[in-house]
Amino acid sequence: MADPGTDPIRAELELALAGRYSLERELGRGGMGAVFLARDLRLDRLVAVKVLPPELAVRPELRERFLRETRTAASFSHPNIVAVHSVEETPALLYFVMSFVEGETLAERVKRQGPLPVPDAIRLIQEVAWALSYAHGRGVVHRDIKPDNILVERGSGRALVMDFGISRSSAASGLTQVGESLGTPHFMSPEQAAGEVVDGRADLYSLGVSAFYAVTGTLPFDGGNAQAIMAMHLSQPAPAVASRRPDLPAALAAVVDRCLLKEPERRFATGEALVETLESVRGQQVEVPPPIRLWVMRADQFFRNGLILGLVSSQIVTRFGGDLDQLIFGTLFLVAVLALWTQVPLGMGDLARQGYSFSDLVAGVRALDQERAAALAAMRAAPNHARRQQRHAVLLATAGLLSAALLMFAFSQRTLVRPGTFQVTVPGVVAAFLGVSLGMGALVFAMAGLARRGKMDQRLHRLWSGRLGRFLFRIAGAGDVAGKGSAGSAVLSRAGMAGLLETLPAGARKNLDRFRPDLERLEGEVERLGRRERELDTAMAEARAGAATWSGGESEGQRGLIRDLETARQAVTERRAKLLAVLEGLRVQLLRVKSGIGPVEAVVQELAGVRALVEAGQE
Repeated sequence: MADPGTDPIRAELELALAGRYSLERELGRGGMGAVFLARDLRLDRLVAVKVLPPELAVRPELRERFLRETRTAASFSHPNIVAVHSVEETPALLYFVMSFVEGETLAERVKRQGPLPVPDAIRLIQEVAWALSYAHGRGVVHRDIKPDNILVERGSGRALVMDFGISRSSAASGLTQVGESLGTPHFMSPEQAAGEVVDGRADLYSLGVSAFYAVTGTLPFDGGNAQAIMAMHLSQPAPAVASRRPDLPAALAAVVDRCLLKEPERRFATGEALVETLESVRGQQVEVPPPIRLWVMRADQFFRNGLILGLVSSQIVTRFGGDLDQLIFGTLFLVAVLALWTQVPLGMGDLARQGYSFSDLVAGVRALDQERAAALAAMRAAPNHARRQQRHAVLLATAGLLSAALLMFAFSQRTLVRPGTFQVTVPGVVAAFLGVSLGMGALVFAMAGLARRGKMDQRLHRLWSGRLGRFLFRIAGAGDVAGKGSAGSAVLSRAGMAGLLETLPAGARKNLDRFRPDLERLEGEVERLGRRERELDTAMAEARAGAATWSGGESEGQRGLIRDLETARQAVTERRAKLLAVLEGLRVQLLRVKSGIGPVEAVVQELAGVRALVEAGQE
């Protein structure tokens, strides 16, 4: 970063902003300008100020393009686009003021934590695609979608697209001529690299490259210079993303691969089409209710703590000389271990009283194991993971050897005074202390590394999901709750109706099993509509907040946007309520069949229309 005292850009900007904004610090600097954190003095809020480099600002064609396109971006109001508050100029500077988003770019996130877990990647791709769909619908192509231009908000995890600085309105006069390529070579579409006329599908290609990087930590194309990279985008097929990240769901891998096709007409036509395709992947992700998630975490802790206490106590008890002492302390430790382990079935009883069935518990345990496996796979996919593991192993081995050497030296410093008593020199005492400390530290880190792999927890989860778990669930007073899984059915996307089918008599289950895909589609559609409701609520809140805080009131365009969002929200709510009513009716019918008081034929009749009902709303 430049020295504030000698930076001419900052000095010029401070003069231009005097009385309205107070510059606090520089956030970053690159080829397309510098970004500063500032405080809006009138509204007392933090904002970001981006300045075009002076050598570019003096070029008339770039100045005109910057002003035109940034003013277009300033008219946007979308929860996944960084809001632009104002666009301004001085004889020497061009700059714009935008919302300050507390977070980090996608590039920073991947460098810090490695490739994204599958659920995070799906959400990020969808939210960026929504933002692009919004901009494309207003005739604006971003032209520079890349991880550095995608912000991930801290706390919420929301993805926001920023920097429409080289975008071009398709309605504007041709400021970007055919044959002129704009963008970043690593993320540039083939038609963009060739200098051809581009549309929104070029942004979807760049989103595909960014998604490839997000889930693998690597780029599909890399080379020694910009020309070589652009040539690869033009002539070489992109590697399949699954070849770099085998654990990706097939549908997600297909979405990324389709974005990276050379021919624009073979990619998704719109960002909305990409979002809809990803909904099927998102619908397969089981949402674990917080009570089940908490129980699994506590059950693992209670069992491990009891096991450790049992091992340690057995060593302690053997040190006592008297039989009575051993009996007393042994009983105390045994009771403590049993008390810890008893918390597992007691927690199951709490789940049952909240309406969760054993099938809900099993689905939750399996989903958490899948989450852990996905997170570990993302870590392993990081390019430097193997190197870190090797370094970690070398450090542990070195610590172990050094600990052994120190202890051997300490033993060599002992002198036998009388049988059972030794005198140790001061260097020997220091070496013993250091050797034991180093050895125990290495042991703890090694055990922590093994614990991160989750092998022990997976074995425990097999117990909780098997016969022992079912037995414990029953003795906790939950034997009669198998049919009461309304709480679980409402939250676990694949443990509700499908789980209820599993509890039916064999004949009824065989008769209804062919409708299982239709039930899953119905539940998936209800979940998708619920997410869509929340997204529209967020969009309306952002639109209203934007109009109230930085626009000085709602413009006609903003009022139209809010009306459109309200209309869409009402339609989604009505359809979700209708499908929920159908789902609840089917659940009641299945419970009647299970209890023997309802005919299977009535359920078959209702299920026959489910597929048409779901497909009717997706046209």
